[in-house]
Amino acid sequence: MDIELEKSRNELLKRTNVFAKIRSAKTPNRKELLKKVAATLGVESNLVVIDKIVQNFGEKISTAYIKVYDDFKTLKEVELNYKLKRTGEIESPKEEPVKKEESKVDDEKVDSTKENKEWF
Repeated sequence: MDIELEKSRNELLKRTNVFAKIRSAKTPNRKELLKKVAATLGVESNLVVIDKIVQNFGEKISTAYIKVYDDFKTLKEVELNYKLKRTGEIESPKEEPVKKEESKVDDEKVDSTKENKEWF
């Protein structure tokens, strides 16, 4: 698989748009293309989203539209969920789970509604 990359920067969405021209006998697999582009550009594979791969019938040249984000937070805010699932390699950095604190105010509200129901 031989790849030629053409990059353009999108500052508003904090990403680099990459247009790839791929020469191979068959349409490349998304996972293979993801690893190859991430290695070529020197970025982490969880920041790369493959938007589209197109190959015309009978041609040995495919074109692909790939998005490379600056950080994971921006990727999750901007990108659609089905494209993230389709790409497959995207995993969030591990974060600590947030603990919910129980409040006494909620318990008081529940108790007051019980009193109101009994009164009616």
